[in-house]
Amino acid sequence: MAEEKTKLTRDGTMQVTAKEGIGYLESSGKETLLVMSGLKDPEPEPPAKKTKLAKGTTMVGTAKEADRLLGDNRPDADAMTRGQQKQIDAISKEAPSTPKKAKLAKAGTMVATAKEGTELLGKEKLGDTRQETKRKAPAAKPAMKKTTTMEKTIAEAAWTVPDINVEEGRKTRSQASGAAKPAIKRDGTMQKTAKEGKAFVKAGKKSKK
Repeated sequence: MAEEKTKLTRDGTMQVTAKEGIGYLESSGKETLLVMSGLKDPEPEPPAKKTKLAKGTTMVGTAKEADRLLGDNRPDADAMTRGQQKQIDAISKEAPSTPKKAKLAKAGTMVATAKEGTELLGKEKLGDTRQETKRKAPAAKPAMKKTTTMEKTIAEAAWTVPDINVEEGRKTRSQASGAAKPAIKRDGTMQKTAKEGKAFVKAGKKSKK
């Protein structure tokens, strides 16, 4: 009986010592050594993470599928929000403005204008500037004589006022009113003023003495 008790006590002591040793190794970060010694089961490996490449491929596939489903109803690339998308849709639905006339039509109009100008000018040569054109232009026609008009006016005056002698030369108002008035002589006035001035000066000198 005594031998059995001693063996039991020894076994319990060894188990306690083994547990203490395992705890010490775990606290020291020697778990790998315990696993290699068979004193501890290895921990299960975590599931492998999916690579970013696989995630990117999935997103591309999703985008293609969405594009196929939307068709012509896909949102505009410039629209950042739903409100912007609505505005873009409203603008797209507006009636397109009438296209401007092509430059070809404008060129045709210019050609027609040039032809019309050539027909009007005829053989007249134009210079690069207006001054050169004036130099090249023929001499201007002389002014029309007014003799005919004056004769006609005189005839009408003779018929309207028969007392006027249209054969006489033209007279001024002074000639028509009569003899010219003689010019006023200012010599006497000026001489009188000079005498008065001298007398005033002499009187001033006498008073000072």
